[in-house]
Formats: sequence, structure tokens, C-alpha cells
Amino acid sequence: MDSVVNSQRLADNSIDASEKLRTLIYLKKESYLKIDSMIKLPGTNLSRNDVIEKAIDFYFAYTTSQISQDYLCGVFGAKMEGLVGNLATRISKSNFRNAVESDMFTRMLATVFEIDRNKYDKLRAKAIQDVKRTNGSIDILEANNEMEED
Repeated sequence: MDSVVNSQRLADNSIDASEKLRTLIYLKKESYLKIDSMIKLPGTNLSRNDVIEKAIDFYFAYTTSQISQDYLCGVFGAKMEGLVGNLATRISKSNFRNAVESDMFTRMLATVFEIDRNKYDKLRAKAIQDVKRTNGSIDILEANNEMEED
């Protein structure tokens, strides 16, 4: 039976996938020189057919991995975008609740201690300085000692 490749022989499932089929290809002289230089490399015992098959296998793997990589990056990116969006929403809601509670607490304290505007402005300026100086990490005992000194 003729081993020339055609669409009918490629569709024939009785032919083993590893069976070699004959075809005619046209390559530039430069390509043949590259193939022959691969054959001459030390430690290789390849034929032109072997070099071409390895090149096809390599290119196929490279191309399909790029497709998979692009797909996975897109899926992963979309998933991460959704997770970050949900996290940002939760943090924003939590910050809003904390701001409301802080405002209520501040108003209650101002009412109980009957703090006037001038004293409030001094306390606020001191609080801003302390938060900047300590990067938000304030020791309550140290704050209490400073208040007793004033």
C-alpha cells in the first residue's frame, strides 16, 4: 500500500498514529542548511526527518502552551479581579461602619465632658500629631500619662 499522505489516509483510523507517511515539502536552501547543521551536532544521531519531526513537536507544544497560558491568565486575572473587588467592597463597608461608630463615640464624649471648641481643636491637633508620629500605633497608657501632665 502506498504510504503517501493525503486526507483520506489521515482519516483512516486503522493506520497507527506513529506510522511514518511520505510527503513532499518545499523548503528554502537555508532551512536545509539549518537541518544539516543540527544533524552534525556532536552527540546527535538524527536524520532530516527526525529534525523536522522534533521541530514540529516543539512548535506544536510551544503554540498550544501559549494558548493555554493566555487562557489561564485571562481566567485567573478575572477571578483575582472579582476577589479584589469583593474585598474592597467589604473593607469600604467596614470603614464606613467604623467611622459611624467613631463619630457617635466622639459626640457622646463631647456631650459628657462638655468640651468647648477651643479644647476640641487642641485635642484634634494633638491626635493628628500622635498618629503621624506613631504611624497609628498609639499606646493608651502613654496617652493617659500625657493627659495627666497637661
